[in-house]
Amino acid sequence: MGIYSQHAPIYADAGLPVFPVDARNKRPAVKGWQNATPRRARGWATKPDLANMDGLGIVMGKPSGITEVDVDAVGGAWITAARERFGDTSIIIRTASGKAKLWYRHNGEGRHIRPFHGLPIDILGGGFTIAPPSWRDDLGSSYSFVSGSLDDLNKLRPIRSDAMPGTFTRAPEAVQRGERNDSLWRYCMAQARHCDDVEALIDVAATWNSAFPDPLGSVEVEACARSAWQYESEGRNYLGLRKPQLTAKDKRMDDLLHEHPEAYALYDYLHRWHHSRPFFAIAPRAMSEAGSPAWPRRKIERARDVLLEKGYVVEIVPPRRGVSAGQYRFSDQMPISAHNHNTFPPPALVEVAGHA
Repeated sequence: MGIYSQHAPIYADAGLPVFPVDARNKRPAVKGWQNATPRRARGWATKPDLANMDGLGIVMGKPSGITEVDVDAVGGAWITAARERFGDTSIIIRTASGKAKLWYRHNGEGRHIRPFHGLPIDILGGGFTIAPPSWRDDLGSSYSFVSGSLDDLNKLRPIRSDAMPGTFTRAPEAVQRGERNDSLWRYCMAQARHCDDVEALIDVAATWNSAFPDPLGSVEVEACARSAWQYESEGRNYLGLRKPQLTAKDKRMDDLLHEHPEAYALYDYLHRWHHSRPFFAIAPRAMSEAGSPAWPRRKIERARDVLLEKGYVVEIVPPRRGVSAGQYRFSDQMPISAHNHNTFPPPALVEVAGHA
C-alpha cells in the first residue's frame, strides 16, 4: 500500500480535504484538487495509480480550516522566531528537507509568498500544503509531526492579528479566466518590494499562479513578473501605497510630457549637461546650428519659454540680441536665503557666439 492510500482515510476521518501529490515535484496528482473533500479523498485512495502516490496534499484555508506558516529555513531558532511572531501553536511539522511548518486556525488569510521583507516565511491560507508522512525519495526522508498531531486540530489558535502585514491581494483560488493576468500582475507589483531580483519575483509569481483554478502558462507568468519588476526598479511602483511617493521628475513628466514634449526634452537635455553648475546659457540659434539639439531655433525658444513660464528654470540674466545668450539656473538648485550662494559673472564675461 502507498502512503496516500494508507493515510488519506485517517485525514478524511479528521475532516480534512486531502488529495494525492507528487511529493518530489510538489505537484497535485489529480485535477480539481481545489474541490477535494473527505469523501473524494477516500475515493482517490481506491484507485491504484493514485493509491501508490508518495504524498498527501491538504487544501489550505476555508476547506480545511487551517492556515500554515511555512518557514523556508532550517533550525530551531527559526521555529522559535515564528512562534514569537505568529503566536504559539500545538502543531509543528518538519519537512523532508528539515524546514518547518506551523499550523494555525484559518481566520481569512490568503496565500502570501514572502510577505515579510527579509524573512523566509510564506503564509498559506490558500492553495495547498504537503502533509506528514509524505515521502521524498530524492531526499530519503519524510514529513513528520514535531509536536502535536491530527488529534490537536481543535486546539489550533488563529495567527496573532498584529503579526500580519496590512492588506493583501485576493486569494488565488478565486481568480478566474479573464482576470488572471491583471490579478497576477498586481500581485507581482505588491511582492516586488520584498524581492531581491527579478528571478526571485518570477519564482514568487509562479508559486501564486499555481494556485489558480486554471493557471497561466510560464511565458505569461514571466511577462507579468518582469513588467512589475521594471516598475519597481524605476521607482514607479505605487500599487498599494496610501499616498504615491511621486518624485520631482514624476511631477515634471506629468506636467510637461503630453502638452509640451519639447519642453520636457529640453529640460532633460539641459539637466544632462548642466545639473552640477550654478548657472548655464541657453542660446537657441547657436544650439540649433550646432545640432544640440537638432531643432529649429524657434522650437528651442518656445521650449525654453515654457520652462520659464512653469518655473522649472529661472532667468538670471536676460539675453541681449546679437550680443550674449541668456543665463539661467534650475529652480531647485539655488538655496532660498539672503546669501548669494551662486554668484554669476557679469554679462560681459559670458558672451556666446551667435544670437540669443
